[in-house]
Order: sequence, then C-alpha cells, then structure tokens
Amino acid sequence: MRGRVLAIFGMLIVSGVVLTAPKEAHALTNDEKIALAKSAAPSFISDKATVLDEAGKVLSKGSNGWTCNPGVPPKYENPMCNDAIWQELMAALNAKKPFSTDTLGFSYMLQGDAPIDNDDPYNTDQSKGSWVKEGPHIMIVGPKGSVDKISSSFESGDPYVMFRGTDYEHIMLQISR
Repeated sequence: MRGRVLAIFGMLIVSGVVLTAPKEAHALTNDEKIALAKSAAPSFISDKATVLDEAGKVLSKGSNGWTCNPGVPPKYENPMCNDAIWQELMAALNAKKPFSTDTLGFSYMLQGDAPIDNDDPYNTDQSKGSWVKEGPHIMIVGPKGSVDKISSSFESGDPYVMFRGTDYEHIMLQISR
C-alpha cells in the first residue's frame, strides 16, 4: 500500500512538472501559433486578420487589413495584432530603419508583452534602462509631436510613451496589470 501511494505521489510530481513546464519546452504547431496570435486582439479584429508566424510566413490569410503574429520564440510571450501602420513600424524597428507616419496606427497586445526597456528598443541588458513587463495593452503610434505632452512614466497606470525620442515612439494604453 505504501509503495502504491509513493508511486502515485511520484506520478503526480512528474505530471506537475510536465504540465507547468514553460512554453519553450516544445515547439508550437501552426494551429497553436494561429490561436495564440489571434488571442492578442478582440475577436472582431482577429477573426478576419492575416496570421503570420515568427518568420513572416502566412499561416492564415485574412481580409480586414490587420495582421497578427504569435510573438517571438522560445516563450511566445508577446503575441500582437497590428494595423498596416503598425506593421510598417515593426518592419522598420526590426530592420533598424527610419519610420514616420502622418496618421494614427494601432496595435493590440491583449496577452501582454515580454520585458522590454521603455527607453531603448534595442537594449537587451536588463541591468540598465527602464524595464517594464507590460500586461494587456493597446499601442498607438502617430505623427511626430503627437506624444509630446504625455509622460514616459509607466508606474501610475496612465497612458505613457514608450521609446520617446526615437522613430518608434508610441503611446501605451494599459488595460490591466
């Protein structure tokens, strides 16, 4: 009886480890990537959005001009859905190229984001900078000068500016923490 209890207890421990293992423990299937990507925005946006994988391959063709992606491996903790302006911003950011717009652009990240330096989009050293791990939020980018009177402080919960003074500066609207 004692051996059986220990065996069951051991199986529970192993099961717990497997069930709580981080997402990087296995690769996501395309269906999992699509579901994760679409979770970044309300269904009235994501249901008809194009879904790209992390390499830019089309997983699901949409019809409403929005593009969703599952985030960056290995953790996939930053899925997002972008309008066309935000897709341009992300392409410029990733290529370290200039970006500007004369209109507003919108992005949903309803699953939150990976930790990031609020001031420098390219800083990977968490020992320096102003790091934030944002919960669900919406991002808005606009023409130069449109963020000038908005704080860069993210502690209060008010809308704030991320990447101020760069071509990629934008407003962050926190939904929850």
